[in-house]
Amino acid sequence: MKSSIKINNPKGLGQHLREERKRLKLTQKEISEFSDVGRKFIIELEKGKATAQIGKVFELLNSLGLELHLIKRGDR
Repeated sequence: MKSSIKINNPKGLGQHLREERKRLKLTQKEISEFSDVGRKFIIELEKGKATAQIGKVFELLNSLGLELHLIKRGDR
């Protein structure tokens, strides 16, 4: 069964990414080494920093095996 989560803000995205990283038993350092995203960026994103660079966000999503899907409100 596929799962999805509704994310409404940067803090929610950061929390979900941190949970997924921990579920995969990866440290911030480890994920930064193979995702080409700095550890400082990961720390800030996991804390919900609102000004995260979108390209780096996608790089991190990809490294965690996640995809971003946009769904129009009411279509779900």
